Amino acid sequence: MAQKLKIGLLGCGGIAQIAHLPALKKAANVDFTTICDAAEDLARHMAQKYDVPHVFTDHKKFLAEADIEAVLIPVAHAYHAPLSIDAMRAGKHVIVEKPMAVTVAECEEMVRVSRETGRQLQMACMKRYDPGVQFAQKFIAEEMGPRFAVSGWYCDSVFHGQYVSSLTPPRFSSKAQKRPASGLTDAHLNNLLGHGVHLLDTLRFLGGDVAAVTTTKTMKEKDLVTMSLLEWADGARGTFTLIVRLRMDWSEGFMVHGAGGSALGEVFFPYTLKPAAVRVFDAKRNEYRTPAMPDTDPYERQLEGFAAAILEGRPVSPNGEDGLKAQKILYAMQQSAETGRRVAVA
Repeated sequence: MAQKLKIGLLGCGGIAQIAHLPALKKAANVDFTTICDAAEDLARHMAQKYDVPHVFTDHKKFLAEADIEAVLIPVAHAYHAPLSIDAMRAGKHVIVEKPMAVTVAECEEMVRVSRETGRQLQMACMKRYDPGVQFAQKFIAEEMGPRFAVSGWYCDSVFHGQYVSSLTPPRFSSKAQKRPASGLTDAHLNNLLGHGVHLLDTLRFLGGDVAAVTTTKTMKEKDLVTMSLLEWADGARGTFTLIVRLRMDWSEGFMVHGAGGSALGEVFFPYTLKPAAVRVFDAKRNEYRTPAMPDTDPYERQLEGFAAAILEGRPVSPNGEDGLKAQKILYAMQQSAETGRRVAVA
């Protein structure tokens, strides 16, 4: 690709090392030349490893002086809003790790600043760039017709740490890394924002807007089961299931049923870089279809999609409005679980 978007990385922690740094180097339409992290030893180590010539330790100098057009921000949740806002006010487009922020109010401010500055804001939910999920979305949007059921599940595994150890290289840390003084104290909300946002964004990609939720939760020590009845804006119904510390392999997927057929997908642990296994049933032809595609990197595809949208003047996906809507739904789930009542999404 002749045209490339100049992107800088702000934050070199775990997810940056596991997924974003390799993706930045591989993305065909990205020019990656600058790293910033408060921990200088960490920033220089990553710069040397990935042959990045420019290093900053102060994010304001980075935003003011680096020759970049956009910023990737994979840092602790508490820093998402302030760093994204600083970046947009400095004239940079932003792709920020999920969840978009910690509170609904922070998300609203991020969207307001995006509109005010004209800078695009994307939430990094890379599963929209899984080619299997994209195949399902295309069928649902173009051939399924009216939907009547949209459901999904996200079940983290007790083997999560072992997956990470076996699938990713050792990570480098520093005593100088900047960490928030405290995190979310509510375990249910923390898991909704940290894990549930992925499933919710996938389901919104496939099913549109959610009008209301009714949620129950069960927590036993570190184990969580939360289930929501979803009322979709188009009249469809469905379920959202989040289980943390499943005693088996990772399990994630979706089922969408409509007048013109169905789409079923199994989504794999992200660091396998394996596309979702998807099968659709086309009721018009009375046949199943399954796409054939190689293993691929959704983090790389996400960056290429972000860069292409900026370079071509198109909206990014999922954009700030998507991130805000997801945050409102997740907080509605939290409120419903606490009150035992159906909660309409504002």
